[in-house]
Amino acid sequence: MQKSPHPPQDKTMVVATLAEVAQEMGAPISAYVDKIMPLALKELASSEATNRRNAAFCVGELCKNSGAAALKYYPDILQGLHRLFANSEQDLAVRDNAAGAIARMIMVQPQSIPLNQVLPVFIKALPLKEDHEESMAVYSCLCNLLLSSHPQILTLVPDVIHVFAQVVVSPDESDEVKTTIGKAVSHLISVYGQQMQPILSALPPAHANALAAFASRR
Repeated sequence: MQKSPHPPQDKTMVVATLAEVAQEMGAPISAYVDKIMPLALKELASSEATNRRNAAFCVGELCKNSGAAALKYYPDILQGLHRLFANSEQDLAVRDNAAGAIARMIMVQPQSIPLNQVLPVFIKALPLKEDHEESMAVYSCLCNLLLSSHPQILTLVPDVIHVFAQVVVSPDESDEVKTTIGKAVSHLISVYGQQMQPILSALPPAHANALAAFASRR
């Protein structure tokens, strides 16, 4: 007698559990990357939005916690995540988790990511729309690139500021996230003062004022 295939909810539970395990285990997860990553990569293309979302979160956590062990998968991960930023992806939480995965990859292995190709797509998907648990990872990633004056982010500062301005007026975002953004904006103003003025002036007044308020916090 032929076994019936596992129902979709079983796979959903497996992917969700693996994502949680990848997050909670930390560095020891590196020993299991070769077992978990292929499944997570496959589920990035799942027909179930929940699976795509959990798979995106899972690959991000695997990259964050397993260091060099995940590097060989980076091209496949980037390819899989890229699809989730396409217009065909209708689930906003899936996109948010894809952004979170990209952020974690950049934070741990920036030299292994073609930032000139990845950053414009990443920033275009922001601000986050639904899964604000990804906020700290996503916006900290951008802030760290700005604070280190990474050349690939500097050309995109107007776009980043536009995103940041929306984040600081959002009731869905935490004060911690907004303060982190404020520090990065303060840094930009102190280093690139004159160049920043036109960018800030182009914002709606309420957004510009909110950004200025967080940038002036100490």
